[in-house]
Amino acid sequence: MNAARFHLVRPRVGEVACGDGAIVRDEGGRTLLAVVDALGHGPLAAEVTSLALTCLARVALDGGAVGVQSELNDALRGTRGAAAMVCLLEGERLTGCGVGNVELRTDPRSVPVVLSPGILGSSVRRFRSFEGAVPRGSRVLLFSDGVSGTRLRLDELRALDPEAACRAIVQRFAYPHDDASVLVADVRAP
Repeated sequence: MNAARFHLVRPRVGEVACGDGAIVRDEGGRTLLAVVDALGHGPLAAEVTSLALTCLARVALDGGAVGVQSELNDALRGTRGAAAMVCLLEGERLTGCGVGNVELRTDPRSVPVVLSPGILGSSVRRFRSFEGAVPRGSRVLLFSDGVSGTRLRLDELRALDPEAACRAIVQRFAYPHDDASVLVADVRAP
Protein backbone atom coordinates (compact mmCIF):
# COMPACT_ATOMS: atom_id res chain seq x y z
CA MET A 1 0.00 0.00 0.00
CA ASN A 2 1.34 3.38 -0.86
CA ALA A 3 0.41 5.14 2.36
CA ALA A 4 1.83 7.18 5.14
CA ARG A 5 1.01 5.39 8.38
CA PHE A 6 1.82 5.53 12.05
CA HIS A 7 0.55 3.87 15.20
CA LEU A 8 0.89 4.72 18.86
CA VAL A 9 0.07 2.82 22.05
CA ARG A 10 0.07 4.21 25.56
CA PRO A 11 -0.34 2.27 28.80
CA ARG A 12 -2.78 3.30 31.49
CA VAL A 13 -1.41 6.31 33.39
CA GLY A 14 0.95 5.10 36.13
CA GLU A 15 1.73 1.76 34.45
CA VAL A 16 4.52 0.58 32.18
CA ALA A 17 3.08 -2.55 30.55
CA CYS A 18 0.42 -1.96 27.89
CA GLY A 19 -2.41 -4.31 26.94
CA ASP A 20 -3.07 -2.46 23.67
CA GLY A 21 -1.14 -2.96 20.47
CA ALA A 22 -1.14 -2.13 16.77
CA ILE A 23 0.43 -3.54 13.63
CA VAL A 24 0.77 -2.61 9.96
CA ARG A 25 1.97 -5.27 7.52
CA ASP A 26 2.26 -5.33 3.71
CA GLU A 27 2.05 -8.63 1.84
CA GLY A 28 1.13 -9.57 -1.70
CA GLY A 29 -0.62 -6.34 -2.64
CA ARG A 30 -2.57 -6.21 0.63
CA THR A 31 -1.96 -4.14 3.73
CA LEU A 32 -3.04 -5.35 7.15
CA LEU A 33 -4.00 -2.64 9.64
CA ALA A 34 -4.95 -3.85 13.12
CA VAL A 35 -5.38 -2.72 16.71
CA VAL A 36 -5.68 -5.12 19.64
CA ASP A 37 -7.03 -4.40 23.11
CA ALA A 38 -6.53 -7.24 25.60
CA LEU A 39 -9.02 -7.39 28.44
CA GLY A 40 -7.79 -5.41 31.43
CA HIS A 41 -4.41 -3.74 31.61
CA GLY A 42 -0.94 -4.30 33.01
CA PRO A 43 1.51 -7.19 32.49
CA LEU A 44 -1.10 -9.94 31.99
CA ALA A 45 -2.91 -7.94 29.33
CA ALA A 46 0.43 -7.11 27.71
CA GLU A 47 1.19 -10.86 27.39
CA VAL A 48 -2.09 -11.42 25.52
CA THR A 49 -1.40 -8.49 23.20
CA SER A 50 2.11 -9.77 22.51
CA LEU A 51 0.66 -13.15 21.54
CA ALA A 52 -1.92 -11.43 19.30
CA LEU A 53 0.69 -9.29 17.54
CA THR A 54 2.88 -12.34 16.94
CA CYS A 55 -0.09 -14.06 15.31
CA LEU A 56 -0.91 -11.00 13.19
CA ALA A 57 2.71 -10.72 12.04
CA ARG A 58 2.56 -14.25 10.59
CA VAL A 59 -1.04 -14.98 9.59
CA ALA A 60 -1.83 -15.46 5.90
CA LEU A 61 -3.77 -12.52 4.51
CA ASP A 62 -5.37 -14.40 1.60
CA GLY A 63 -8.24 -15.58 3.85
CA GLY A 64 -9.51 -12.02 4.18
CA ALA A 65 -10.29 -10.07 7.33
CA VAL A 66 -12.57 -12.80 8.69
CA GLY A 67 -9.85 -15.40 8.14
CA VAL A 68 -7.35 -13.23 10.02
CA GLN A 69 -9.78 -12.76 12.95
CA SER A 70 -10.50 -16.50 13.02
CA GLU A 71 -6.77 -17.27 13.27
CA LEU A 72 -6.38 -14.62 15.97
CA ASN A 73 -9.32 -16.10 17.88
CA ASP A 74 -7.66 -19.52 17.80
CA ALA A 75 -4.29 -18.07 18.89
CA LEU A 76 -5.88 -16.41 21.94
CA ARG A 77 -7.80 -19.44 23.23
CA GLY A 78 -7.06 -20.03 26.90
CA THR A 79 -6.06 -16.40 27.53
CA ARG A 80 -8.07 -13.59 29.13
CA GLY A 81 -9.07 -12.58 25.58
CA ALA A 82 -9.09 -9.40 23.57
CA ALA A 83 -10.96 -7.06 21.26
CA ALA A 84 -9.46 -6.31 17.84
CA MET A 85 -10.13 -4.41 14.64
CA VAL A 86 -8.55 -6.02 11.58
CA CYS A 87 -8.65 -4.29 8.19
CA LEU A 88 -7.18 -5.27 4.85
CA LEU A 89 -6.52 -2.62 2.22
CA GLU A 90 -6.25 -3.79 -1.36
CA GLY A 91 -6.09 -0.97 -3.87
CA GLU A 92 -8.92 1.38 -2.97
CA ARG A 93 -10.98 -1.30 -1.19
CA LEU A 94 -11.04 -1.87 2.56
CA THR A 95 -12.45 -5.04 4.13
CA GLY A 96 -12.61 -5.44 7.87
CA CYS A 97 -13.73 -7.46 10.85
CA GLY A 98 -13.97 -6.02 14.33
CA VAL A 99 -14.64 -7.85 17.59
CA GLY A 100 -15.47 -6.00 20.79
CA ASN A 101 -14.92 -2.36 21.71
CA VAL A 102 -12.76 -1.19 18.82
CA GLU A 103 -13.48 1.43 16.18
CA LEU A 104 -12.74 2.32 12.58
CA ARG A 105 -13.25 5.73 11.01
CA THR A 106 -12.51 6.80 7.46
CA ASP A 107 -12.48 10.21 5.81
CA PRO A 108 -13.71 11.61 3.49
CA ARG A 109 -16.05 8.70 2.85
CA SER A 110 -17.47 6.54 5.61
CA VAL A 111 -17.12 2.77 5.60
CA PRO A 112 -20.12 1.08 7.28
CA VAL A 113 -18.67 -0.90 10.19
CA VAL A 114 -20.49 -3.93 11.58
CA LEU A 115 -18.86 -5.31 14.73
CA SER A 116 -18.88 -8.94 15.81
CA PRO A 117 -20.01 -9.33 19.42
CA GLY A 118 -17.84 -11.33 21.79
CA ILE A 119 -14.30 -11.69 23.07
CA LEU A 120 -11.50 -13.08 20.93
CA GLY A 121 -10.20 -16.30 22.43
CA SER A 122 -13.44 -17.29 24.13
CA SER A 123 -16.84 -16.20 22.92
CA VAL A 124 -17.24 -15.15 19.29
CA ARG A 125 -20.17 -16.96 17.70
CA ARG A 126 -19.88 -15.54 14.21
CA PHE A 127 -17.47 -13.14 12.55
CA ARG A 128 -19.11 -10.34 10.58
CA SER A 129 -17.24 -8.57 7.84
CA PHE A 130 -17.70 -5.16 6.30
CA GLU A 131 -16.22 -3.39 3.32
CA GLY A 132 -16.10 -0.08 1.56
CA ALA A 133 -14.18 2.20 -0.74
CA VAL A 134 -11.19 4.19 0.48
CA PRO A 135 -10.11 6.27 -2.52
CA ARG A 136 -6.68 7.85 -2.79
CA GLY A 137 -6.44 10.70 -0.34
CA SER A 138 -8.52 8.89 2.29
CA ARG A 139 -7.51 8.72 5.93
CA VAL A 140 -8.12 5.51 7.87
CA LEU A 141 -8.20 5.53 11.68
CA LEU A 142 -8.41 2.50 13.98
CA PHE A 143 -8.53 2.83 17.76
CA SER A 144 -9.28 0.98 20.98
CA ASP A 145 -11.85 1.88 23.63
CA GLY A 146 -9.06 3.59 25.56
CA VAL A 147 -9.70 6.51 23.21
CA SER A 148 -12.94 8.50 23.43
CA GLY A 149 -14.46 8.58 19.96
CA THR A 150 -17.36 10.80 20.97
CA ARG A 151 -15.71 14.13 20.13
CA LEU A 152 -13.04 12.76 17.79
CA ARG A 153 -13.41 14.18 14.28
CA LEU A 154 -11.02 13.21 11.53
CA ASP A 155 -11.58 16.40 9.57
CA GLU A 156 -10.13 18.40 12.47
CA LEU A 157 -6.91 16.36 12.29
CA ARG A 158 -6.62 16.25 8.50
CA ALA A 159 -3.83 18.82 8.29
CA LEU A 160 -1.59 16.70 10.56
CA ASP A 161 0.61 13.91 9.24
CA PRO A 162 -0.20 10.42 10.64
CA GLU A 163 2.38 10.62 13.43
CA ALA A 164 1.23 14.06 14.60
CA ALA A 165 -2.42 12.93 14.30
CA CYS A 166 -1.77 9.87 16.49
CA ARG A 167 -0.02 11.98 19.11
CA ALA A 168 -2.82 14.58 19.09
CA ILE A 169 -5.50 11.88 19.42
CA VAL A 170 -3.78 10.21 22.38
CA GLN A 171 -3.10 13.56 24.06
CA ARG A 172 -6.63 14.89 23.60
CA PHE A 173 -8.86 11.81 23.66
CA ALA A 174 -7.15 8.94 25.54
CA TYR A 175 -8.63 7.99 28.90
CA PRO A 176 -6.06 8.06 31.74
CA HIS A 177 -7.64 4.98 33.38
CA ASP A 178 -7.16 2.68 30.36
CA ASP A 179 -4.56 1.58 27.83
CA ALA A 180 -4.95 3.31 24.46
CA SER A 181 -4.02 2.47 20.88
CA VAL A 182 -4.47 4.44 17.68
CA LEU A 183 -3.40 3.78 14.08
CA VAL A 184 -3.61 6.34 11.26
CA ALA A 185 -3.00 5.55 7.58
CA ASP A 186 -3.31 7.97 4.65
CA VAL A 187 -3.95 6.29 1.30
CA ARG A 188 -1.76 7.90 -1.36
CA ALA A 189 -1.63 7.78 -5.14
CA PRO A 190 0.78 5.18 -6.55
